[in-house]
Amino acid sequence: MKKSRIILCTIFTTCLFLFLIGIILYSFGLLKIIPHHSTDSSSASSAVAFTSTTEPVSPAKHLKTPIIVLDPGHGKSSAQMTSEERKAAGWLYSPPKKGWGEWRHWKSHTIWQDCEGHDCIQRVPTGGSCWYKIEDGDRDTEPQINLRHALIAKDALEEMGYTVRMTRTNNDENPSMTKRLTYCYPEQDTTKPPDAALFICLHANAGGGQGSYYIQLSGQYDQAGIPPDYIQKGNQLGQIINQQIVDDTSLLANLDGVYTGYPELILFCKSPIPIAYLEIGFFDHPDDCKILQSESTEIGNAIAKGIDKYCKNYLSTGLSDE
Repeated sequence: MKKSRIILCTIFTTCLFLFLIGIILYSFGLLKIIPHHSTDSSSASSAVAFTSTTEPVSPAKHLKTPIIVLDPGHGKSSAQMTSEERKAAGWLYSPPKKGWGEWRHWKSHTIWQDCEGHDCIQRVPTGGSCWYKIEDGDRDTEPQINLRHALIAKDALEEMGYTVRMTRTNNDENPSMTKRLTYCYPEQDTTKPPDAALFICLHANAGGGQGSYYIQLSGQYDQAGIPPDYIQKGNQLGQIINQQIVDDTSLLANLDGVYTGYPELILFCKSPIPIAYLEIGFFDHPDDCKILQSESTEIGNAIAKGIDKYCKNYLSTGLSDE
């Protein structure tokens, strides 16, 4: 008798447990109750069956979206920046140099270790040095032009599906070149590997001339982590974007679209990823100035179109044409 009670209790407990499991699965949508009709039309009874709603999931076709960094050159005049603003923007104060600026290079074969004038590649422009003074980057008119083109390009790229980071978003900012490069990294965390695919510097020119060109990389760059085809990629990128601007706007190609005389740019010497540097028109030339004002949308869209063309042809991951 006692043994029978134990058996009945066990059966009851097991049934209750299975019932509770069924209720839980049903509440999470993993099971559904469907009526099971008898094949006998004379029978009014129906049974309840539990059927799993979980179906085999085919792998989604994911294509990594490239992250693009757009860098509208220059910004707020250094004379209008407080010491706190300069420091927050990545500029350094050097007592030996008696002023604010930044170092042109990393120590050779490192990254995020400023050279401080030694243990580096020592590539500098004629008459220049490893130290770049903050005031050397001050410009009138140009910062507004650069930002306008960058914002238009950003909108166009985002419509295409790209993720875009801006090194500045208004004309009250003037980050150092070194600070701008932090946008190559996730959440600007330079202890992690860079996750951006391309860095695009957008500038306008002055000083006599007409038309648009990209600045060519050449020679040796020794920052750690750059790909062996760093120079080739940057020049391909610059050439494609500049040609798209010439094709889609009224701007001419200055110097056949490429300037070869300034390969020592800070951004070239410090960037961890392929980089292009565009000088889009001469804002002090009357014809170019009109184009820069009246064709901003066309210029910004051409920048985006050129970047997209490069990604689809030269990046191993990117957006499909579909």
